[in-house]
Amino acid sequence: MTTIPNVPDTIISLVIVMLLIFLAEIKVDAQARFKLPDDEVKVLREIAVQVGKKDWNFNIEPCSNNTNWLTPRSQDRPLYNNSLICNCSYPGDVCHVVHLFLKGQDLSGKLPPSLAKLPYLETADFARNYLSGSIPPEWTSMKNLKYLSLCVNNVSGPIPTYLGNMTSLVYLSLENNKFSGTVPTELAKLFNLENLILKANYLTGKFPEALTKLTKLTELRISSNNFAGRIPNFLDSWKNLNKLEIQASGLKGPIPSTISELSDLTELRISDLDGHSSEFPSLKNMTKMKLLMLRSCNLVGPIPGYISKMTELKTLDLSFNRLNGNLSYFQDSSKLENIYFTSNQLSGDVPKWIPKRDAKYKTDLSYNNFNESSVPSTCPDYL
Repeated sequence: MTTIPNVPDTIISLVIVMLLIFLAEIKVDAQARFKLPDDEVKVLREIAVQVGKKDWNFNIEPCSNNTNWLTPRSQDRPLYNNSLICNCSYPGDVCHVVHLFLKGQDLSGKLPPSLAKLPYLETADFARNYLSGSIPPEWTSMKNLKYLSLCVNNVSGPIPTYLGNMTSLVYLSLENNKFSGTVPTELAKLFNLENLILKANYLTGKFPEALTKLTKLTELRISSNNFAGRIPNFLDSWKNLNKLEIQASGLKGPIPSTISELSDLTELRISDLDGHSSEFPSLKNMTKMKLLMLRSCNLVGPIPGYISKMTELKTLDLSFNRLNGNLSYFQDSSKLENIYFTSNQLSGDVPKWIPKRDAKYKTDLSYNNFNESSVPSTCPDYL
């Protein structure tokens, strides 16, 4: 029988090295094939100047996935995101910029008008910088932009009416800027919008009823503004809402009964309502609720029993109202991590399961009228 001669280890090692070199050359060749058109590279140079970004290296191909253009996320800088993502599936191995993240980079320039020259762009995230100026009118020509975040910047002036022409938008965050004036009714033309975040600005006037046309909304946040009038009674127009936030918005109570139609809510935050007192709103259809905050809302009367049966509830904050009655019906829930009932008129015995809760859970029942005998001597001060 013929035997196979032993192959020297040096030959095997040489073959492996040559194979690795070959594969590396294939990878380099593939990366070299995919190239961003010169006109889009020129646009990126313009954007860098306009926003004040100085660390892009244009000697490196933008669509190469090099760390200059696609910096790995770091736990040390969780809010930092430097990512340029291309789509290179176009004919002729041509690439186009589709996602641009310049987040948490201390950029101090202006919002870049040249962004509109990236016709395939779907995502623009400029969050957590110091960018100023106003939203450029050039942006209205962007027909593929779906995600736009300007949150935590220094953008000022009124929300421009032409923003309503950016009808491809699905996500719009203007949070924590210096926008002023009224919310333009033209935003009602953003019929694809699912997330509208306007919190922490200087917006005034009544919240426009025209926005009831935004029937795809799943998230609406309008806290920390200077709106006038009552909480609108057309909340039921947004039946797909998962998250609704109206904290310190300037709007007055009471909470309208139409809120009962929002059965898909998982987060409801309403606080700091002036106006007439009212009983607890009907929320019994909200079986998916995970966070419920009705803080300083001029609520009177008992806490409805169905609240304790919200099996998904993790945080319940009903502080600073005039709620009364006892909590005898309130059953323990393994998912309820945070309970805040401070500064109400609750009375009777503290349910026995509350002082026995794990120390990692937060509970505040202070400033009520509970029977002292129901509070164990070893119980924390917050009870």
